[in-house]
Amino acid sequence: MKSALICSSIALASGAHHFKAFNVDGQTFKFSVYSVSKKFKDELPVIFFVSGLSGLAPVSTYSNLMEQIADEGYLVVGLDHLKMPNYPVQGQDFHNLLEWAASGNMTTEFKSRGIPAIPDVANRAAVMGQSAGNHVVGQALVDGCSIAKALVMIDPVDGLDPFGIVQSENLITPGQKLSFNIPALHMDNYLDPQGDALGVSCSPAKLSGPRWFDAMQGPVWNVNATQFGHIDCLNFGVGAVGSLVCPTKLGSNRKKYRKMLAKSITTFLGAVLGGKTDDLALLEDASKFGVEVVVRSDMKGMAHGDVKPGCTNTNTVIV
Repeated sequence: MKSALICSSIALASGAHHFKAFNVDGQTFKFSVYSVSKKFKDELPVIFFVSGLSGLAPVSTYSNLMEQIADEGYLVVGLDHLKMPNYPVQGQDFHNLLEWAASGNMTTEFKSRGIPAIPDVANRAAVMGQSAGNHVVGQALVDGCSIAKALVMIDPVDGLDPFGIVQSENLITPGQKLSFNIPALHMDNYLDPQGDALGVSCSPAKLSGPRWFDAMQGPVWNVNATQFGHIDCLNFGVGAVGSLVCPTKLGSNRKKYRKMLAKSITTFLGAVLGGKTDDLALLEDASKFGVEVVVRSDMKGMAHGDVKPGCTNTNTVIV
């Protein structure tokens, strides 16, 4: 039986959130943990999220979206750092962090800091990025799947510079598949590729959009929000300031957009990590989102019921 439509209202699990930001010895990312304050007897699915600008954007600027995802019964571990982009290094750092969590260290760390949520890192771990945070996440999966079972990409951007001049750190080669195979959700926007007066874009067309969708080996769903832009997923005040650099549509309902993002993400993860594969059909019906979208998917010849959590890595690209 299918769950409620994506455009339905989000029911809060407890009305309060547990948030804690901290550094962990030996890890290069700062942790920002979002969960519902209620103590759960069972383990929760966990999402490892890398913010924009390869993690340079503060996770706190995404707090509204992170809290809405947590409200649906997820533990969100936001990761950021004060470092300029270096994708080979930062991808390896993120992969090492996943391996650190796989060894039980994150559960121990949470207990020591009084975080009530118990992360199910072994069975229900997803990886997620926004903007160039996806470059870090994707590089980590190229290095090895580790505990990742599902991938969520919000406005993904490849490359080291907005003009695509420097290609030495590019993750994707157009026309080739990436070396990892994992169920993926690709969320982007119509306004993303549009540039400013100088022609500089926050999400250049040749480095975003189809470049990522086409590079996926596994089943992938794409939802393009036609009335929104690259920074509309951020908290309202931050997004308004960001609109000076990244295009946004005057009068657009960003609150409604973030609600759609959260519900789409948790619908996808509930289908993949929770076995509710019938709900994947909701991601293929543009009338179900509450905002104007264009949707597409590539199931790679699979049926919805065939989609399973997991990631494999061939360590070679596929042409």
